[in-house]
Parts: sequence; structure tokens; C-alpha cells
Amino acid sequence: MTHPPAPPRDGNHRARHRVRAAACALALAAVALGTGPGVGHAGTPPASAPAVPGARNGRVPGHYVGLSIEWSLIERYMGEKSRPAFVALLRNLGTGILRIGGSSQDITPFDATAPNTDRVITPEDLRDIRDTLEAADAGRPHGSRPAWGVVLGTAMAPPGETRPFVSPDHTRAFLNQGVAPVFAGKAARFVAGIELGNEPDLSYGSHLDRYLADLTTYTDPSVTGRFPLVAPNTSEDILPWTDVAQQTVPTRYFWNWPQILDTTADRAKDNAGPFGAWASDHFYPLARTCVNKPYRCPSADALLSDTHMDSLDHQVYVHAREATAHGLGYRLEETNTAANRGADGVSNTAAAAAYALDLMFHTACPQPPDAPGANTGCAAGTGATGVNFHNAEVRAFYAPEEGNAYYNAVNYDPTPAAGSPTAAPLYYAMLLFGRFAQGGRDLHPVQPVVQGAEPSRLKAWQLTGRDGERRIFLINKSAHPATATLDASTPRARIDRMTPYDPTGAGRGLDAPEVRIDGRAVSADGSWAGFRPSYAKAVGHHLTTTLRPGEAAVITLRR
Repeated sequence: MTHPPAPPRDGNHRARHRVRAAACALALAAVALGTGPGVGHAGTPPASAPAVPGARNGRVPGHYVGLSIEWSLIERYMGEKSRPAFVALLRNLGTGILRIGGSSQDITPFDATAPNTDRVITPEDLRDIRDTLEAADAGRPHGSRPAWGVVLGTAMAPPGETRPFVSPDHTRAFLNQGVAPVFAGKAARFVAGIELGNEPDLSYGSHLDRYLADLTTYTDPSVTGRFPLVAPNTSEDILPWTDVAQQTVPTRYFWNWPQILDTTADRAKDNAGPFGAWASDHFYPLARTCVNKPYRCPSADALLSDTHMDSLDHQVYVHAREATAHGLGYRLEETNTAANRGADGVSNTAAAAAYALDLMFHTACPQPPDAPGANTGCAAGTGATGVNFHNAEVRAFYAPEEGNAYYNAVNYDPTPAAGSPTAAPLYYAMLLFGRFAQGGRDLHPVQPVVQGAEPSRLKAWQLTGRDGERRIFLINKSAHPATATLDASTPRARIDRMTPYDPTGAGRGLDAPEVRIDGRAVSADGSWAGFRPSYAKAVGHHLTTTLRPGEAAVITLRR
């Protein structure tokens, strides 16, 4: 295996960056909670304007939230029976990006004439996706960017026993016989990108040269035409960030991003659609299996620890900066709580919701562990344009009847009826973020005064919402209650809470199997009755609130 190249950027460049970032951080530190410059609405650019790469100056882009779904599950989420509820679930979130792919995209062939089954991609699957997006977009203002876009994954990997069909000709057929006719005319605006291959660091292994050669071939206009492109879709091993940074372990393609983006960036930018052009990767903090690898072992404590969030911050910060250097945005295209389809008792509990909510803030504004304070103000080009939480079957592709992967944010109906998908705990984190953070600006981490056990696990983020109101998100990632005191600077506050819910009445917290927001659940048909907040008055310009284990609160400061 070729030894990976040294990390990009020389030491002087990093030193200059830290000086500038530190100055920015000091300036922001002077701004008290609940105060700041005048605010306005974070408007959505017109559909004809390119998306801005990176989360610039603390702006959380629209279409930030997203779901990633295996090709083998299209009918379970977007078929005729499942579509109405799934559309309702998407509409609850506002705007976002669907990514259709995952490991199934490299082993599931496209065939324009085959009967439609889970084991083949057909025009019928593509029509189901298009019809879902059109339904989610109903009622949007004319000329605006669609409510939801889609990234369509297609195979690109060395041909083998499980993927003998993979070739440039197969990709041409997928695009020309499938995507182009189904997403024709006005429907073309829904296509945010064509993703070439899934996790090439695994399928190509040490053969980086072969991967780069295939990228050159597949991104040629003779193969992919004028479709928007998404690459490199790399995955990372589950390792401490220090090992990755010091390259004391194999790091797959982590440090090869400069070479990869040199190959793809120009083509991606040339064909950027209404959602812009971005580079993408994957991240999992834990794994279902962890034999002889304690760092990977799943538990609520490990999931909610700073250790694994530091590894996420390092990856996002490094790759977002590299993408920005190439004129691209950056999106965490696939992530969830634990690889290998999640861990029972961890991924399907309230702990997953608390983790996911904090993750969305960290990807929008990563805090690099090797440069504390360097990104306190979420400076230009150092954040993600969005996050996609992955959804799969519990054990194997093409066996949906065996049940849902433990980490699914939206659970499909595994019965023969293939009816309505339903909200799982992690979905509630997406709902809270989508309604109160997505499209906001001035995002930055804050440090409230905290009382209670494990105060370091009470996380706080502040931003200005789309409506111009100041909001503080509090996330209790501890197994114990925590009390936070904030500088309110306004006489009253609205409080919306995401809370663990145990239907057995046993009072479980982080390990509760369900979640509620303001005491309400998403309905079985996917609809959301709306928020039902409580209200509190500030005392002496201070607001104090207590959060249960695993609970999160959005505090909207109101005059």
C-alpha cells in the first residue's frame, strides 16, 4: 500500500490561519448571549444563483438536513403506498437533500426493461423518487429552489463477482435511459447530483491510481454529460482523530483529498445545478461489531462523549477546508450513530437523538481539536452545507422484511403491506434542527453557567433564526440532570423541548426508545401537529432552565 502523502498546507500557512482565527474568536467572544448586531431574514438565493460553498460566517444553509436511503428500499419509502407519509415527513423538515445510494448502489444494476424488484434499479424506481420530490415541493413559490433535491448514486468500482455490470456503459445507460427521461423538463431541477461510486477507499483499496483513472473516465462528458457530479464519497475508519492527524495508522483516502479534488472539482463546478457543487464523505463514530477494538464499541456513553465528536470535528474541518480551496462546498453525505447498520439499545434510543442534534451543529461549525478556538466564529469555508443520516435494512440488502436498521431516522414498514414510514428517535433531532436552526445565521458555540453532574456534556449553540429571533440550543448529553443559566438580555423566552419518552413508564432517559417534542409525537401518517412551547420570564437578565438526561431545549429570546 502506498504511504499516504503528508497533510496539505505548510506549517506557516497553518500558523497564519490560527492567528487570523484567534483574532476572529476574540472579537466574537465580546458578544454576550442574546445580544449582537441587528438581525434580518436569511433569504434563500434564487434558483439560478449558485449555492455558496461552505457554511460562511455562521450561516446554516437551507437544505441542510438530509436522509440517505439504500437503492434496495425505494418502494419501502417512496412507493405508491409509502409515499404519502414519507412526503409528510419530508415536509415537516422544511427543505433538504435526499441521497439515494450507500453500498447497494455498487451492487444493484440499472436495467431499463427489467421487472421492478428490490434487486434492480428501474425507471419505475426513478419515477417514485421524482413523484416524491414533486409532492414535497407542492405549494412552493414559483422560481424558488425545490424544497428537496436528490443525489442519485450510481456504480463506479472495479468490476467483480458481485458487480460484473459496472462500467462506463452502465453509467451511460443509467443516465440516458433512466435519469434523463424521468427527470426531464422542470423535473431536472430536482437532481442535485450524480454520485459516482460508494466508499471507493474500500472498493479500490490501495489502488488510488486506478480510482483516479476511473474518475477521469467517468467524469468525462461522453459518460456523464451535463449532470451535476458528487465525489469522492469516501469513508473513514473509526479511529481517534490523533491517529488520523499523525498518520500513525492507515487512513484510507483521508489525506488524498487534494489529488482526488484536483481530478473532479472543475467538472463538478462546470455542471453545478441549483444546489451548487460539493465534495462529500462519510463518518461513523462507532460500529455494531468491535472485536479487539474498544474505541469502536457502541454504548450511549461512548456515543455522547467528546472523544468521538472531536474525531468528527477533525474530519469535517480538514475536508471542508480542502473543498473550499477547490471552490466546492462540502457535505457529510452519509453518517449515523454506528456502522454496520447501528447498535440495538444505542442507535434506536433517545441518546441517538441527542447525538444527532449536536452533530448537525458540529458539522455546520466544526471545532478542530488540534486548534482550539480556531473556528469559534464558524468562519468562511469551514463548515458543511448539510448532513445525510443513513437508512438501511437491519441485516442484508434486499431483505426489508427482516426489519429496519437500528440507526434509521425513519423506519419503513417491513410487512408485505409496505405502508407508511414512521419517525424514529433520530428524526426528532432533524425536526428540531430543521425548524429552528436551518437557514439561520451567526451560529457559534457558547458556554452557559452549568450546575449538575458532567457539566461538560451540556452543549450550547446560539444563532439567529430565519425569523430574526435569537436562539440558544441546549443539549444535555449526560446521564444526569443539568441546570443552565443564560444571559437572556430579553424579558421573556419561548422554550421548545426534545425529551426522551418511555412508553413503559419506567422513566428511562438516554436509553428511552422514543422521543417527543413539546410532549408531542409525529403522527402515524407522517404529519406533525406543530410545536407547543412553554414560556419563561428572565430574572435580572438571567434565565435558568433544567434539562433531563438526554433532553434538548431551544430557547428563543423574545422582546
